[in-house]
Amino acid sequence: MSDHNDVVARLVKQFEKKGFKVQTRNNNLPSSAKRDESIYRPDLIIRNRDDQIIYLVEVETSEGGKAVVGAAILADICMKKMGVNNKPKLLFVFYKPESNLKLAEKRLKELKNRVSYIQLVPALTENAARELIPHL
Repeated sequence: MSDHNDVVARLVKQFEKKGFKVQTRNNNLPSSAKRDESIYRPDLIIRNRDDQIIYLVEVETSEGGKAVVGAAILADICMKKMGVNNKPKLLFVFYKPESNLKLAEKRLKELKNRVSYIQLVPALTENAARELIPHL
């Protein structure tokens, strides 16, 4: 199993312990899209008990530049197309110690006023994300 998959598996366990529904496969968004039609495919889709998407989670292997911007824009487009009433939070989890979270934060801050259908939350390390999840 790759480092990326290991991190995804650990996050799944954390969210499921908290009682959330976690989707890791067929994360085709908008939800009506087939794999070859999807606009965006996050690593995790987290739903509450009412089946509403409350978190989109990206486990990042990169430096947090283009990947963060692209995922945020695509997530926003998909939530608009799906007519989602709540604004799901988009969470970026960086697991490599050399990842540049400051760059990710800068990019997310610049996008904050440009997205309307999602909430951008600060990028986190894996450990910080795993500490946060039990308090959601």
